[in-house]
Amino acid sequence: MALLLVACQPGAVPTSTPSQGPSASELASVPLLTAHYEAGPPPGPVKPFRGEMIQDIQVYQGWVSMRFVLRNTGEEPITFLNTLYDYEPLQLYEPLVRLEWADGTAAASTRRGRFFPTPALLQPGQEAVYLLGGQKLLDLGSGALGDLVSHIKYCPTRGMEDTPGIPLEVSDLAWETSDGTTTVRGTLHQPSQDRRFGSPVIGVEFLGADGEFLGAVVGDKVGAALDAGESRDFEISGQGVRTDDVAEVRAVAWVR
Repeated sequence: MALLLVACQPGAVPTSTPSQGPSASELASVPLLTAHYEAGPPPGPVKPFRGEMIQDIQVYQGWVSMRFVLRNTGEEPITFLNTLYDYEPLQLYEPLVRLEWADGTAAASTRRGRFFPTPALLQPGQEAVYLLGGQKLLDLGSGALGDLVSHIKYCPTRGMEDTPGIPLEVSDLAWETSDGTTTVRGTLHQPSQDRRFGSPVIGVEFLGADGEFLGAVVGDKVGAALDAGESRDFEISGQGVRTDDVAEVRAVAWVR
């Protein structure tokens, strides 16, 4: 296991070289694979700010989906950032994640996805969820999942809370799957009077009866910005969701 969850400190810059990836026919034959990873605070003296994460990964019909539960297990507020945040010109919040096969070849390497809810400022005992919607496999590898490298760090609150996002209310969720694509429809509502000019970000996770992660559909910059008090419908689509055993669908949305 190669999980990385560190206290706020410089992180090494990772590199990867994606392959051309398998063909569509090869992807269709990829079996269902699941993996569960956990990372607690690093060993050493207990500090007021501490974090941990639990990560569920699914490969389904050639698509990789991820769900990371990020928890504040300390005594002071913390924020989760990617380890390169301090060194990137745009200070990107999205973590860099690399999933490998057991033989070491890359299954997925991505910066897609978002932290939910926003801002990623957690009070003691609170948790946030990072969702990655279906992404094509880079390589078929050995057929067994191996290491997951997550470049995520927890820090004393700074950065992401400078311009906190506005949570949006999501209602009237409905979904359907056709030819491997899952489409989610619903209604967004902007309850806050604080006006923002960014487009909404929406994440929808699918869970089984036992809470098993079955996949996610994530939409970035979905439609126009919302006015204070405004409601409107939305539609987002994605691949890699197991829809044969869905017991619960959760959605979260926000605007920056």
